Amino acid sequence: MEIFPHKPTKETLLLTDSFYFLCHSELSCFNSCCRNKHLPLTPYDVLRLKRGLNLHSDDFLSRYTLYRIDENSGFPVISLKMENTGDKPCPFVSDSGCLVYANRPSACRLYPLGRASRITENGTPEAFFFRLDTPNCLGIKEGTQWKVTDWIENQGLGPYLEWNDKMGSILFHPKREKGKPLSQGQIQKIIVACYNLDVFREFVFKTEFLTKVEIDNNLVSKAEQDDEPLLEIGLIYLHRFLF
Repeated sequence: MEIFPHKPTKETLLLTDSFYFLCHSELSCFNSCCRNKHLPLTPYDVLRLKRGLNLHSDDFLSRYTLYRIDENSGFPVISLKMENTGDKPCPFVSDSGCLVYANRPSACRLYPLGRASRITENGTPEAFFFRLDTPNCLGIKEGTQWKVTDWIENQGLGPYLEWNDKMGSILFHPKREKGKPLSQGQIQKIIVACYNLDVFREFVFKTEFLTKVEIDNNLVSKAEQDDEPLLEIGLIYLHRFLF
């Protein structure tokens, strides 16, 4: 699963590899990377943003996102909608920085790195990190050195990467017929179960869903009020019924 809005370089990084980066308001390029970007949002990105903004997932999706089908995977891609003014800024950027910093998406947290997945020779998905091609970024010329592992911890990326990998298990599902496009029904299942959690909660608790899908009772109880276990149920549902 790709979660980067910038062009990747050819250089991949191990978790123990190092890079230089420091972003701060004294740089002349401050906030310039928050403009005119195709910024894909993962299910956990949407969960954190809509909850942080105290919005129903329907409202968040209609107000702040764009939708398309990825031509390679056939999966729906939800991306952040830039403002339709001037240099098309992110709707959450201000002169002083990010207005949703505590809940910023994984691609923003990773910057100036990217992360993607590829299929290994034995057929299993493998995630890897790489440097992004950011020639106009002055932060990469600052003297602060990071190991990839330290950057992950510093930027609070742990749960984001964990959930992204769980979503990757759907993307690389072993029963998925390679090259076969998803049906509208399959696409709708993915959008509701992964991105529109408030609508999915109604589906789980106000229909016969729980009589047809066997889910651990403890997980069900937590999902009534908590979005993370609800997303877990969504992924279980997709694993069992998507393909």
